Amino acid sequence: MKTIIELFETSTEKFSDEIYLWEKTNGKYEGTTYKETRNEVFRFAAGLLKLGLQKGDRVGLISEGRNAWVIGELGILYAGGINVPLSVKLDAQSELVFRMKHSGARMLIVSKLQAPKAEEIRSLLPGLETIIYFDGKENPGKGDFSFEEVKLLGDELLKTEPEKLDAIWKNIKPGDIANICYTSGTTADPKGIMLSQL
Repeated sequence: MKTIIELFETSTEKFSDEIYLWEKTNGKYEGTTYKETRNEVFRFAAGLLKLGLQKGDRVGLISEGRNAWVIGELGILYAGGINVPLSVKLDAQSELVFRMKHSGARMLIVSKLQAPKAEEIRSLLPGLETIIYFDGKENPGKGDFSFEEVKLLGDELLKTEPEKLDAIWKNIKPGDIANICYTSGTTADPKGIMLSQL
């Protein structure tokens, strides 16, 4: 029985220098290898720990598909957190607020296009402590961090206390919750489906 983390670790060991992610940048597709992806995941996961993420904490994630989304979700899992994926089609005031409150998410990760939704609802979410912006933010306020800033925080932890992250990801169990995926809520309030690592 393998966890998502074990599967990724095994794949990275086996295909270290093979391309894992492709993304179009400046009109040209560029590849990121398994090893490079793992390094970024570790940096982000360690940064989440520096921001105070505890095992079992929920982190909302609303973004279009992109490499940072994959790195973000894996980073949450390596740090012992639970990802709460949120559709970009959700209405901010009702649908997003409900899912964030119901899941008890302490953090939210957003892309540039979804950032206005985060700003619109943050005052309605007293439990939301941190917003991480994939593409950065002009005039960040308290609790605002760019994706790169979080990874730089992670660099500090990996340099001084790498055992902190190791102690978490190496002890993730198959029964640990990895994801809370919400139903559409067309007939009643959405239900949070808890999906385990296995």
